[in-house]
Amino acid sequence: MRNRRTTARRVLLVTSALAVIGCTETVGPRRGGPGTPLFSYSASGITVNQVNGSMRESGQLLIKGFNPTNPHHGDAIIATFFWLGSTNIIDSVVDVLTTTPYTRVGNQYHLVEYVTAGGYSMATYVATNIQNFPDPNTDPGQGDILAVGAYLSQPVTDGGVTISSWTGIEDNFTVALGEHRSSSGSATATTVVQAGPIAADADALVFSVTMSGLFGLDRPQGYISIGQGSDDVIKNDQAYLVQGTAGTVNPGWTWFFDNQPRTWLATNFALKRAPPPQPIALDQLNGTYHESGRILSQGFVPKNPHVGDAVVATFYWLGSTNTIDSVTDHLSSVGYPAVGNTYNLVEYVTAGGISMATYVATNVQNFPDTGTDDGHLLVIRAHFSDSISGGLAITAYRGVAPTYAQALGAHRSATGSGSSTTVVNPGSISFGTGALTYTTTLSNALVGLDGPPGFTAFGTGSDESIKSDAAYAVQGSAGTVDPQWTWFFNSQRSWLASVLALNP
Repeated sequence: MRNRRTTARRVLLVTSALAVIGCTETVGPRRGGPGTPLFSYSASGITVNQVNGSMRESGQLLIKGFNPTNPHHGDAIIATFFWLGSTNIIDSVVDVLTTTPYTRVGNQYHLVEYVTAGGYSMATYVATNIQNFPDPNTDPGQGDILAVGAYLSQPVTDGGVTISSWTGIEDNFTVALGEHRSSSGSATATTVVQAGPIAADADALVFSVTMSGLFGLDRPQGYISIGQGSDDVIKNDQAYLVQGTAGTVNPGWTWFFDNQPRTWLATNFALKRAPPPQPIALDQLNGTYHESGRILSQGFVPKNPHVGDAVVATFYWLGSTNTIDSVTDHLSSVGYPAVGNTYNLVEYVTAGGISMATYVATNVQNFPDTGTDDGHLLVIRAHFSDSISGGLAITAYRGVAPTYAQALGAHRSATGSGSSTTVVNPGSISFGTGALTYTTTLSNALVGLDGPPGFTAFGTGSDESIKSDAAYAVQGSAGTVDPQWTWFFNSQRSWLASVLALNP
């Protein structure tokens, strides 16, 4: 028997049936883009979602779709390929939509284990946090089924694939994958076969798969089979267990061989559970004033936020119209290469010749996480249709819901004026438990300013004409809030105020 094992400044805001479909089309263009949302955490832990498979495949493509029902965004996919042969001839594993020709989806599949013996080969791949396909798929007949396939460097005479999707597995593959191990051997009679012991965390998925010829087979005790597959030559089965406590496991499959030397293969591996979302917290902040021209720009100096943060950017300027054409992010190297996250306008408000606009991007991606290299800092820029003067404040927060539609709660703005000490407020909004509430104010008075009680203010910013501040609070329980800013006016002046809530 052979086996192997792998361990695995005054700061300015500064279903188990194995159905068959035939799949032979070519792969189309890749879809996708920046800011992939993270959906994988499940309060129920790791659970099987969809299962499917196909045998009696031949040629240079082994493929199967999740018909009739796609997995969910954020699921992990386990795909095991079986074929007659003694070499790993898989060039690539890809996912596609079953259009004609196929449309490439673009999730990344990682080889976990390949094992071969006696003319059998078996390779298992895993993709985590899958995206870019219809969820739910509303019309299986119109090419919106997600399929997973292995392209081979040479044709095979017989093979197949089983695919399964899992909810609640860690998003990051390198973090998700625990220990993994494979074995092979031969026997002539009833034999318990094992890939070898692996360590598994509490709440982890332990997955085991085996392959041999057309003989009787019992799954490991305590494990749940997701369905045997077979054709005229090959038989396989896969089973799983979600660990109650951390420990070492070595599931044993029982093959009922026929008193002739028969070859078997087996693989075990563990996948870790996705952790719960982090509570909302301020990560990084910065800001600037004395800006003029058609761009207001500021970077997260000296340190980038975390990948996956939400960014709130508020722009302040002299003017009575929202002339912002777009808000974009870039790296701070020569030419300001675009990063590509989407910034959504939440509130614009104007009065008395001053303007203020707040934008939000969620689950920001494609920059060095917490990087400090001067040429790779994340920079936020507002592009105006006309020249203006003013400033901006940028803040980044951890623990905000990954999509903008999920994240954005209530929001509103107000304006007014005063000639003496004045309490100003944007108006009351409701929020849920754990929500972040963000508020900001602007005036054309260079006077004293106190932040709202119960909020943490970031520090005022100003130039020769306008002054601003922003503040935040994380709410412990659901309720309403109406942030009260205090301006110490000494002559008639205008003020603006906005508030918004971001959900965890």
